[in-house]
Parts: sequence; structure tokens; C-alpha cells
Amino acid sequence: MSDLDPLSDSDAVEAVLADASPATRDGLLVALASQRGRSTAEIAALTGLSSDAVEQWIEALDVEAPPAETDGTDDGSDDEFDRSRCEVVDAAVRSFVKSETTDGIAEPVTDAADEFFGTTAVVVYRYDGLRSELVPEVVTPAADARFEIEPIAEGRDPWWSAFRSDDPTTVGTTELVVPSETLGIVRLGGIDADAVTEIDVQTFRPIATAAIGAIERRRRVRTLEDDRAELKKKNEDLQDFANIVSHDLRNPLSVAEGYLELAVETGDEEYVREIKDAHKRIDRIIEHTLTLARQGQGIDDAEAVDLESVARRAWKTVETPDATLRVADSATFDADPDRLRQLFENLFRNAVEHGSTDSPSQAQENSVEHGSTSSRPAADDSVEHGSTSSQPSTDDSEPTETDDGLVVTVGTLAKGEGFFVADDGPGIPASERSRIFERGYTDSDDGTGFGLHIVREIVDAHRWNISVTDSDYGGARFEIDGV
Repeated sequence: MSDLDPLSDSDAVEAVLADASPATRDGLLVALASQRGRSTAEIAALTGLSSDAVEQWIEALDVEAPPAETDGTDDGSDDEFDRSRCEVVDAAVRSFVKSETTDGIAEPVTDAADEFFGTTAVVVYRYDGLRSELVPEVVTPAADARFEIEPIAEGRDPWWSAFRSDDPTTVGTTELVVPSETLGIVRLGGIDADAVTEIDVQTFRPIATAAIGAIERRRRVRTLEDDRAELKKKNEDLQDFANIVSHDLRNPLSVAEGYLELAVETGDEEYVREIKDAHKRIDRIIEHTLTLARQGQGIDDAEAVDLESVARRAWKTVETPDATLRVADSATFDADPDRLRQLFENLFRNAVEHGSTDSPSQAQENSVEHGSTSSRPAADDSVEHGSTSSQPSTDDSEPTETDDGLVVTVGTLAKGEGFFVADDGPGIPASERSRIFERGYTDSDDGTGFGLHIVREIVDAHRWNISVTDSDYGGARFEIDGV
């Protein structure tokens, strides 16, 4: 069994919690713990077996039996005393193995601390090797009232010394630190340090080891689940990109090729314009694809932004012929300025593409159909007309509003915790509002179906919320709250 020497107690706990063959696992741990001089109670704690099962394994494996625990008396009470302790350890470790939550770990370790040391002030720390510190994972109410709960940095004595030396240590007269090799420590407060016995500490150590091992396993399971979820999302994104390349890009390319042949044959410039339109659509698809890839990143560069300034910059980079921007009011809040600008660009583009085909009279009819009696927004000094160019304007002057075209309004919500983008176009039917943010959903023959999906990705990245309803002018109103 010499090949078992390099294994530690932490390896043993991991083996108990692993999905290995039960027979192989139990035999390995019994042999390991016996060789390291563990008592029957400690072996039972490490393996989750009963004392009788441990003894059967020892006999079957033909390993040296562990030393019996004794206090020097021969009145027969030791067996009953050891059995009681073994039952506490056995129950605690079995609870750890079955537990799926931190609370399921906190209760049995607290019960054991109360049983052996008469305290419920318990803090379980897990060692974080990346940060070189002991991180509190389980904190009982009694411990929270007694201790200053924070990570214990490397070198901070006496807790760090107890962890590194793997020696149980009393701190003052009311605290005991029980380490668990490389896994972490358990702090116990409100105890009588002079009354702590060696057998109490040695019996509690496997409970501490199993508790921290269970916490570490829960953490690894959560990490694995998060990684799987992230991988699933990335695979979905890759599928989206594959669909774009195989389908969405193929359509405008086919259109461009067809019109190119006609342009060569006839020399008609109308076909050249159709080719240009097809290329513009290709550019937009590529732009949306790249934006979708970037939205998967977290928000790391949030800074104070001005609602009106960002909205006006976005307006100047969107083709908005015969459309007008009106800023009702403004506010300052923290956001990623680039992504916020992308949000406004996509909302503006959506409003213009779905609203600019209606004449003013049609917009008014739509307003009536939606039950709105409000008139179109009035002109004021915060109105800016649209640009027919996709390039930013260099003219900062404010043009005068006309009565023609779509009006898009930006402003803050009444409660002051967000903003809205509204228009006086035809609006969005209630039956479609639950689908408009889905990947690839579009009601337009030349739409990509990613514009509003990107908007929701940006909102989610900021941990905001978005909803859509009717505007006061009969069109669509997008509200972003939680800002």
C-alpha cells in the first residue's frame, strides 16, 4: 500500500465525494486512513461508513488496525463513549455528502461544534489558492455577532499560522482554530479553551475536513454548471453566425449578382443602385454579427454618461431621412458609452425603418387606432432633424422642425430610474411584443432580425430591464428601467 503515501486527507474527502466505484472508494480510504494511524471513528468520518463496516474492511484488506481511542480506564465506558462520538461524526459527514446547499453543511457542523465544545459560533473558511486567502463560506449568527467576518489574508496570524502548520490552535481563552490541511480552517468562538481536550479536537477534525471538502465540491459543481451554460450560449452564438453566413448573407449576394449581370447587359444605372443596396445590407449583417459577438463580454468600462449627448451622437450615425429627434429631458447615469450608443442606434433604426413609410396622416390614423388622443410632439429647442447620410454630421446647429416625417422622442421615466425611446409611427402589435427581442425575428423582408436582440443583450449586460408598449402618440415606446 506504499503507493497511497502521497495522498492526503483532502484527497480522501474528494474521493468520498467523487462518483467512483463505492467498493473501490471505501477500500482505498480505509486502507489510507489506517496506514496514517487514524482511529476507527476518524476512518468512519472520512469514508461515511459505519464503525462495523470499517472493521470489516480492515479485516478484508488485511491492513493494520488503527489504534483504539482510550482515556486510560478499563471500566467499559470507553466503547460507549467512542460509539457516541462516532455516531456524531458519521451523521455529520453523511449530511455533508448529501447536502446540495450551504445551509445543509452549516447545520451539521454547528451541531458537532455544540456537541464537542458547547458553542454555535462557527465560521468555515475555504482556502482560495488564486487569492492566497481564507474565504468565509459558512457563518452562523452567533459567529457573526462575535467575529469580524472577512477573508483572512496570507500571513495574518494566528489563523494563517494554524492553517499552514495544520495544528489546532487556541486564540486567547475563547477561540479555537481547527485546520484541515490544504482545504481551510474552522473557527470556533465562545469556548472555554482550558476545557478543550485532545480527543475533542481530533474527533472534530474529520468533520471540519469533510465540511470544507463538501463546500469545495459545491463550488466546483457551480463553476462547472456556469461553464456549461457559457459554452451552450457560445455554441448558440456560433450557430447564429453560421445561419447568417449560410442564409442571410447568401440572399443579398445572390441579389447583387443578379443585378450585376443585368447592369452589364443593359448599362442601366438603376441596377447599379440595386447592387449598392444589396451591399449595404451585407454591411449591416456583418456589423450586427460583430456586435453580437462583442455583447457577450461583461461591462468593465462603465462611466457617467449624459442621456441627451449619447442619443444625439447616435442619431447622427443612423440614416434618418424625413425623421426628427426630440429630447424631452436628460439625466446622467453610469453605463458603457459605446454600447449605450449602439442601443440608441438600433432603437432609432428600428423606429425609422418601421415608421417612416407612413405619412403624417397615416401616423395620426394609427394614433387613433391605438386609442391615443395626444397630438404629435411639439417643436422646441431640443429637436434635431434626421440625416440622409450614415456618416456623423459636422454641423452642430439645430435645424427647424417641419410637419413632415416621423418624430422620435427620448426622455427619462417618471420615477427617474431609467429612460425611454418613443415614436409616432404605426407601433408594435401587442401579439408581437413578446417576440421582437428574439434572435432572428423580423417582419421585414430585408431585416436581419438581430437589431432589437442586440438591444436586449446590451440591456442585460448592464443588468437593466426593457419593455415595450404604446407611446403617447400611437407608436412604439421602449422603456429601459433599473438604471
